[in-house]
Amino acid sequence: MEIGAPAALVRQMLAAIGQGVQRPGERAVVLERDGDRLVADFWTPVRLPLGRRRIVRTREAVSLASPDRVEYEHLDGPLRGLREAIAVHPVGAGRCRIVYEGAYPPRGWLDRTLYGVVARRSLERAVRAHLEDLRPRAEARAARSRVFPPDPA
Repeated sequence: MEIGAPAALVRQMLAAIGQGVQRPGERAVVLERDGDRLVADFWTPVRLPLGRRRIVRTREAVSLASPDRVEYEHLDGPLRGLREAIAVHPVGAGRCRIVYEGAYPPRGWLDRTLYGVVARRSLERAVRAHLEDLRPRAEARAARSRVFPPDPA
């Protein structure tokens, strides 16, 4: 997904866990911080099959060490062991592309089945909604930013 905002600004917004505006039902609380690593609890609304919705709590280790990506490892919650990364790449004057990567190691046949039938689609919808929500906020912030001025080119 491309965003009309500088990569550094978008990366900064992704790293601001527990701060700023969040979508209804979402929240994050940082429990521990050690330099560029933190542990946080996240509450995320998730659409389930048959039109059901649920707020899911996950505890995640987050690495902010890379200047162009944020990495997550689910320590607790329905997808314990899920590893995710959101990479932010500049693609032009004041634009960037964000790329989501995720890998889930199922723990047995039942876990693999439940992930394939229910959890994967719910996860994909939640990630897509999160990133689609990020785009207009990042573009609006870029338009008024003094720290990340538009590229003169």
